[in-house]
Amino acid sequence: MPTKEPSETALRDNRNMLFASHANPEDNMFTRWLSLRLAREGYPVWCDLTKLLGGEDFWRDVETAMRDRTARFLFVLSKTSNQKQGTLDELALARKVRKQIHDFIIPLRIDDLRPDDITIELQRLAFIDFSKSWVAGYKQLLEALEKAGVARDPRFTPDAVTKWWMENYPAADGVSATPERCLSNWFEFSRLPTALYLHSISQSHNLEQLINDGKLTLPVAVYPYDRYLITFSTLEEIGATLKENSLDVDNTISLDFQFFREEGLDHPKIDRKAARDILTALLRQCFNRFALSRGLLPYELSGGAVYHWFRTDLVKDDKVFFVNSEGRRAWRAMVGFKSLQAKEGQTRIRNWHFGIQAQVRFWPIAGLLLKTHVAFTENGVLYESKAKQHSARRSQCKSWYNDDWIDRICATTSFLAGDNLEEFLVPLGGNQMLGVKRHPLLFECPVSFQLLEQQPVLDAPQHDDEDDELETNDDEEEL
Repeated sequence: MPTKEPSETALRDNRNMLFASHANPEDNMFTRWLSLRLAREGYPVWCDLTKLLGGEDFWRDVETAMRDRTARFLFVLSKTSNQKQGTLDELALARKVRKQIHDFIIPLRIDDLRPDDITIELQRLAFIDFSKSWVAGYKQLLEALEKAGVARDPRFTPDAVTKWWMENYPAADGVSATPERCLSNWFEFSRLPTALYLHSISQSHNLEQLINDGKLTLPVAVYPYDRYLITFSTLEEIGATLKENSLDVDNTISLDFQFFREEGLDHPKIDRKAARDILTALLRQCFNRFALSRGLLPYELSGGAVYHWFRTDLVKDDKVFFVNSEGRRAWRAMVGFKSLQAKEGQTRIRNWHFGIQAQVRFWPIAGLLLKTHVAFTENGVLYESKAKQHSARRSQCKSWYNDDWIDRICATTSFLAGDNLEEFLVPLGGNQMLGVKRHPLLFECPVSFQLLEQQPVLDAPQHDDEDDELETNDDEEEL
């Protein structure tokens, strides 16, 4: 008498695990994150990276495990796993099991692998897209598992995940008592001005309103305070412009920069904090004017802050050479591009442009804090939408690490300094200069940390873009 084949329901009831197949080590970070998240939700997920997470035995015979215990086969689909023999072998085995279990294989795309390039083994299967947002993809996966009726296991809990993490990644791992020198984005002032000027205006006008409305434009940095203009420039430098605007100066007082910074002023009454705010605003204005004079373009952020970015062809081949923290000559691209595949199938070119925003600090060390930004253009036209700029930035810069950012900051200060090997000089007015050291401050940490091999991440990276990215031109090297 012939043996009756077991029903899909019977097969499913005997299966109680999720199998995570991935390229090792290329896709370990994502796969570990996914496995831990699923385990927190109570799903009995098995992965070679977590193994005994829920107390289950290690599956030495992968084929038996997949045939007898796997409820769903999660295939982490990437450019690497799409062509790596090990993952393709597991996929081929899963295809055999799929004949008995409906929707057995769930592909999870994690990068910009084009649908046309996906292995023929998965061509007809719809994938869950994690490439734009791990969290969005994870939410869709949970819905698919819930719909499929995949059972949970009481051994897999948040506590089990925490215990596994602490056993595998103790807090002290990687920390040593070896001191480490760390680069910062803080550039110390090498010279400060000695004086600034308080110009008293005869006419009764709201000077701040006139300047904000664009009715009074001066060729130098100024700070309106009541009926006074505070600036580093002498009356000879601004007098003609004031007369053109029917403004006369009653009196001009020279103020000692250091005394004003530390004590303020009695008349008009300017306390110490207000004095520092005034100096900060003036020095920031001077830097912004200097950046414009060097050919950098402004971008206004929400709230009125401004950063300055490299336009295409501002420097030869869009590269800036500099001396890095190790004393070696290197270069970084300040402008690059990425090819984008739009939804309608057309290929477009999006350019990225590195930029910096200067913030003046007087404590604990007087200097400029240089914050990094990236602007985006297409066909030479800046994206007007701040939301689109933000989305492009998250997509483009998700793979940039600290050395990418700090090297480009150092390349920028090298560009601003020109032939000066020690500092760049910002014109203030009155023949005075603000000197800023060309190289950033170094800090020494009493301990150092060595990143462990296959160190996991706790939170998922987020990056949204309206387009699928095809290729990039970000490859760089030191000379």
